[in-house]
Amino acid sequence: MTQEHPLEPIRRQITELDRALLQLLARRRELSLEVARTKADVTKPVRDAERESALLTRLVAEGRALGLDGQYVSRLFHVIIEDSVLRQQAWFQAQHNADAPAQTRVAFLGARGSYSHLACQSYFERRDLALQELGQPSFDAIISTVEQGKADYGILPVENTSSGSINEVFDLLQHTHLQIVGETTESIPHCVLLPAGTEMAEVTQIFAHSQVHTQCSRYLATLNKPQTYCASSAEAMERAASTPNSAALGSERGGALYGLKVYQREIANQPINETRFLIVARKGVEVPPQVPAKTTLLMATGQKPGALVEALQVLRDNGINMTKLESRPIHGNPWEEMFYLDVAANVQHDRMQLALRQLTRLTRFIKVLGCYPSETILPTELDSQALAADPRLSDQPALHSRKHKPVGTEIPLGHQSLGGGNFLIMAGPADGPPGDLSLCARTLKEYGGAALWGGWHSRDAALDPLFELGTELNLPVIVSLEEPAQAQEYAHGDLWLLPPERMNQTKWLATAGASQHPVILCRQPGASLDALLKAAEQILDGGNQQVILCEPGRLEGELPVLDLAAVAWLKQHSHLPVLVAPQLPGDGGNMAMPLLQAARSAGADGALLSLDSSLGVDQLPTLMSQFYR
Repeated sequence: MTQEHPLEPIRRQITELDRALLQLLARRRELSLEVARTKADVTKPVRDAERESALLTRLVAEGRALGLDGQYVSRLFHVIIEDSVLRQQAWFQAQHNADAPAQTRVAFLGARGSYSHLACQSYFERRDLALQELGQPSFDAIISTVEQGKADYGILPVENTSSGSINEVFDLLQHTHLQIVGETTESIPHCVLLPAGTEMAEVTQIFAHSQVHTQCSRYLATLNKPQTYCASSAEAMERAASTPNSAALGSERGGALYGLKVYQREIANQPINETRFLIVARKGVEVPPQVPAKTTLLMATGQKPGALVEALQVLRDNGINMTKLESRPIHGNPWEEMFYLDVAANVQHDRMQLALRQLTRLTRFIKVLGCYPSETILPTELDSQALAADPRLSDQPALHSRKHKPVGTEIPLGHQSLGGGNFLIMAGPADGPPGDLSLCARTLKEYGGAALWGGWHSRDAALDPLFELGTELNLPVIVSLEEPAQAQEYAHGDLWLLPPERMNQTKWLATAGASQHPVILCRQPGASLDALLKAAEQILDGGNQQVILCEPGRLEGELPVLDLAAVAWLKQHSHLPVLVAPQLPGDGGNMAMPLLQAARSAGADGALLSLDSSLGVDQLPTLMSQFYR
């Protein structure tokens, strides 16, 4: 008789638990629709921010009491809450637009397995409609198919968190009578896909859509393989499946349809790589009052000075929040531009109608491209004070502590790791011409630097070249988060830095906690080390486990002061990586080397260097070559 492997009974238990979890999730989804039905006759919004916050705070506390970290619980329940909110919104929308067809024909880019196809399935699956899928070879073909009545809807990608706006689609929207009736955001987990039996060493070309290539440029630069552009990711996967010694960039789900295996996951430049899609149709929709609405406008202001500012002032005066502004040239009219605006407002509301009348008088041309349900579901914020006061956690070690995690946390930075035993140097010019930034970036790349820094206070004018150099050189980029509202704009940054003056400000800590970016948290002058760790705890409680502590230096007269005892104490009491940011006196570049050596001896994991008159960009090569000698 064959003896059962000891793993088998454990696997059977896991299988039973997974089955039970699925049944519970299905029941929870049913109950969330019951909630929607109770709100059918009232104008109460779908989302209840207070209840969501209290719910998630309680769940995180209960999870931590069971040994589950806050990030695991908050990420899991964000997906569940997001599904609940989107299904409730879809239910309200269906009740308000009862003439929608039972079977839906949808035109999308590419074939089965393309990202547009996956977004199409995600969006219409929530609406419980039978789907007839109509793959198209181009964006223009999608528009034409819907205009001619051969499809009920078209789905068009308009922007990506890594590569920005898709201008071709915006240009097409100028010239169509279709209405925007919906939106959806699809997570794009780019992978390198290989045919079965193929090894990467054998690959002689990689097939990819041009947008996907742009979004994965840093990783592709490390492969040094010829690239071939395709009309869609589906075509790229299809060609890789039939071409010897080739690979494709695409999704794991899509690759499985073509018999491709995953060689490398998550290769996008940004850790959060998402694409926003618009759904268009011949007839617009009405958005019920329970559902947050978004309206997209197309506007031409003319060329007089201040015309755009005057138009935007109308939105502000009417209390309407603009969430996107995109400019595109007017074909045939050199130097003139059209503006696409997304505003968080329902076109039927009185304030929006008043704003449209005022804009009509001010602008040369204005058109409503569509009013539709907003599907931007922001993560629920935790109540940090309630979490800290929860009695169930009184005997639980703090998340930042060595008792919670004895082994130091390592945070990947490109091809290096912060907290892994190496001392990493990150640097950037505090101010100066663009040439300094380029020289700094290339020096960091040549001598093994870890990241390019935009300085203590990020300047909007410097962000584009900062991101461009990071992409070109495959070098992580650090940006300072000046305002919580900049979180979406700064999504291109690989790391966020909270300047010392933001250390105890709740909004900044909440924004950092809701992010998946590594966050550098700097100690405020005069603040205790305990206060720094409490601030770090708020970010960790928010779900973000990638927190980096920073001990800034100061000047006393002409002497640089760096509290190395604080560095050693932080390393002893916390598992989080620790950086130093020494401040040098004028012409004090010769002091940088001993400070870095002392910081490394104290246990610091790296340094942030601000390059200015005291330590110039031209001195960085010598400093790094000597330090790593």
